[in-house]
Amino acid sequence: KVLYRLSLMSVLRKGRKKMRKKSLLILGLVGCLSVISPVTVLAESNLQSKTDLVWTSPTIFKELIREIEDIKKEHPVYTEDDILRIMNERHATTHDEEDAKGIIDIWNALTESEKKLCIRYPFDALKVNTAKNIATNQTEIKFGRNGLGDKSDAFRHGIWNAEMTILIGKEKAELFATAHEDKDITGTESDGFPKTAHRDMDLHNNEIGRNLGEKNKDASEDEMADIIYQDLYSEATEFVWLHE
Repeated sequence: KVLYRLSLMSVLRKGRKKMRKKSLLILGLVGCLSVISPVTVLAESNLQSKTDLVWTSPTIFKELIREIEDIKKEHPVYTEDDILRIMNERHATTHDEEDAKGIIDIWNALTESEKKLCIRYPFDALKVNTAKNIATNQTEIKFGRNGLGDKSDAFRHGIWNAEMTILIGKEKAELFATAHEDKDITGTESDGFPKTAHRDMDLHNNEIGRNLGEKNKDASEDEMADIIYQDLYSEATEFVWLHE
């Protein structure tokens, strides 16, 4: 797996200089992943992100974190795994209350690794959610959509990680960003590309975003969006994407 990841990232880095309007990175990825059947790329205007970063209500997310904190106060000897088990049990089924449904949706949309980080760093998790909402909003502003596997996807991950770096520091930003990718990667996404390719694209763009966030810590949300956007469209960009 290590060799596979290194091979794919090598293709990504080499391909970024050539892939602009022609998206030559597709050829490198297909060859590296040994995809036999042709990859069908959907029109970017019709392709939306369904399994990636999505806007989450700050109010309901705060309620989720408050619930975790309440468990900690009531049971100070409980371990992280104990709290994770309780939360999973509580939110395994839907309730009648609308707020409960909201919390259930949010909790179950997190990976197991993300859930553990929410328990371990609850207040940082609130800031991570803030950064995620900034990312989805700014992506909508810049591209008119939150796409999958395209430049808008690269931008979204870049600004999410940049904003997290500003809010919680580069090290914790990496923890949360990597935890988000800890999910099932068998099969393909809706754009026809392997989920493994999407994961590696995201991990790569996450790192580029954190580096830009580290270099521009005083930038406002709008300024950071401009920084990421301009970098994405520059000839020297290190961001990568799977298709136009």
